[in-house]
Amino acid sequence: MAASGQHDEVRPIMDPTKNYEEINSYVIFWGLFYAALFALAVGYLCLKIGQTVDAFAPVSILSMGMAVLFKRKNAFPETVHIQAIASSGTNVLCGAMFILPALFILDIHHVTILQMIIPIVLGGMLGVFLCIFFRQYFCVEMHHAYPFPGGRAAAEVLSSNDGSKAKLMALSGLLGLFYDFVLNSLGWWREVFSTTTFKWGQLLQDKSKVSFSLDSDIALLGLGYFTGLRYGAIIAAGSFFAWFVCIPVFYFIGGDHLMTVGGKEILLADAPVRTVFTTYVRHIGIGMLAMAGVIGLLTMSNVVSKIMKRAIVDMFSRGKTTTVNILRTERDLPNSVLGLGIILTTVLFGIFFHIYFAETLMQSVLAFLIVLIMSFLLSVVGISSIAFTGNEPVSGMTIFMILISAVVLTSVGMGGTTGIIAILMMAAFLGTTIGVAGNFMSEHKVAHLTGATPAKMQTWQLVGVVVSSIVSVGVLILLNNAYGFVGEGALNAPQANAMAAIVEPLMTGGSAPWPLYIIGAVFAVLLWMVGVPPLAFALGTYLPMEINTPILLGGFISYLVKRSAKDEAEGEARVNEGGTIASGFVAGGAIGSLISAVLRIAGVDWFLEAWEQTPEATYLGIVIYLALCVLIYKVATRKRTAQ
Repeated sequence: MAASGQHDEVRPIMDPTKNYEEINSYVIFWGLFYAALFALAVGYLCLKIGQTVDAFAPVSILSMGMAVLFKRKNAFPETVHIQAIASSGTNVLCGAMFILPALFILDIHHVTILQMIIPIVLGGMLGVFLCIFFRQYFCVEMHHAYPFPGGRAAAEVLSSNDGSKAKLMALSGLLGLFYDFVLNSLGWWREVFSTTTFKWGQLLQDKSKVSFSLDSDIALLGLGYFTGLRYGAIIAAGSFFAWFVCIPVFYFIGGDHLMTVGGKEILLADAPVRTVFTTYVRHIGIGMLAMAGVIGLLTMSNVVSKIMKRAIVDMFSRGKTTTVNILRTERDLPNSVLGLGIILTTVLFGIFFHIYFAETLMQSVLAFLIVLIMSFLLSVVGISSIAFTGNEPVSGMTIFMILISAVVLTSVGMGGTTGIIAILMMAAFLGTTIGVAGNFMSEHKVAHLTGATPAKMQTWQLVGVVVSSIVSVGVLILLNNAYGFVGEGALNAPQANAMAAIVEPLMTGGSAPWPLYIIGAVFAVLLWMVGVPPLAFALGTYLPMEINTPILLGGFISYLVKRSAKDEAEGEARVNEGGTIASGFVAGGAIGSLISAVLRIAGVDWFLEAWEQTPEATYLGIVIYLALCVLIYKVATRKRTAQ
């Protein structure tokens, strides 16, 4: 198993020079079964409470349990591929659940089920192809540069099959499950530690508009441990820039500006701090993210051109490609399939767009070019985001695409209801693409760390994406018929409501905050010029502070663990030990959150809401959270007996 330090060497469990039975009927059945199941379950969570849960933790645990129950002799490679196929169930949800409900919110009911399925299927397949396109760069060539905390955590969970490691993983997983279950279901302590909980903190925010917050979800701490101190610090710096610099500046400069909050016009000076962040500062982050994607593509231009040349040669060559000397762990789908897949999925979407929504050929050509360019650009952003933090700002990137598309297509005569549907279909296609590309790259990191065959993962991810896309749209239709997304008792669908609120005015003569996007883009260029990774900083600026600060803390613990050793080898061993605990926290926390969400949907309410709002609940939470931080450090740095 690979070490989790930044300069580790990969020592996969499965020998790259040997062949394993990785795919069989058992793997295919359970992989697709869990893909459909999690498309159903997590899709419901998306629409009900705006929350997603990665499939890797529960599916890995379930697969390990099934391997014991069915006495599988080939358990490890089977489990790796079952959870990889199952990941398609949640990978496609960004397009289906973040975008398509906006149609019903805007009272548009004449779009057919087939019209909803097509962009999700094509976008998901394109996401797989783009992920393969960049796999060598992100997972192999830049292995040491991109930490992939989610992929590392998944690999640690899957490889915890020897005595001491399995025991430590199980104990930390149970602790993480219990912690997050209590946090989300019982409310014994506060989830978000904020200075505004206390009178002095509220006074500080009232006077200076400055506050500090940290989400105590244990999975975030575990992800931060794998992210490391360097990128954790850069991400947190972006957050501090947004909350400690930009927000106070907006209040100071634009206090007399009128803004609309909850349908009422108020002075910016009287608006809540978080509203100022979401309405103004976050758009600076979106501009940074977009420019970071451009910079990323330019940085990888040599890589992109080489892959494209190989794909073109393979497509038009009748000769056989020799793969005998390529290690099993380096085999992808053929470049000819990759090139044709990228072209075919985008062309098919262009044809689909032209048949159903476009009024002129120019509109179809522009839509095709937008989705093609944005797919490459924003997939790089999404993959890099997953690589740094385990999170992906799909909604922010999709909003950016909606803005660009609306400006371009309205300039050639598209508008009204047809224009709204057209933009939402483009958004569903792109949202699915970048969601699949980013999350599936984590699975490739798992393959790189465990020794699985990428080509086999890729083939069955394509199948899983098609199945999950159909299931997710079916779930959407059923839930709309049962609950709806507007009115009393309706599902919240928070991301889709935001998309609807943005796209409708844009297609009926509204405008976008372009100056803020330009500020963010310029700032990203300046960061690149001084050697700071603009994407990591942009993520901090875009995401709420409480999401970023535990990433910094987890990275700091990892740094302390490594520094506690007298030599590098011992430091790496200690970091690995802490990584096992962090992986247990990530897996257990994810399962605990899923259980809590299901109970909430079922109407089970044990949450102590009044107590959770008190300063005492925050104090208790801080003590328990710090105790878990100390636990990681102490266990990782304990003396181990010689083997």
